[in-house]
Amino acid sequence: MKKTLEIVRCVPRYGYENTQVRTVEIDLPANFDEDKLLESLRQFFALRGVPDAVFDISVDDDGFFAIVNDEAYDFDWGEPLL
Repeated sequence: MKKTLEIVRCVPRYGYENTQVRTVEIDLPANFDEDKLLESLRQFFALRGVPDAVFDISVDDDGFFAIVNDEAYDFDWGEPLL
């Protein structure tokens, strides 16, 4: 099975103070779907001690993005999107 490295945007659910759009890199199968992305993101965050980080997955003109609970921003993960 061929895998691809995907950069996924993570946006805060509400956008409280100290939250911003971040990106994470996830290894996914070449033909992934929304369910596989959600599973991989949940695993990514669980390994970083934030098992309930992902609220939902959505898509726009730039592709899939994750909606992340604002409480997850108390932890160190991802890279700020500049």
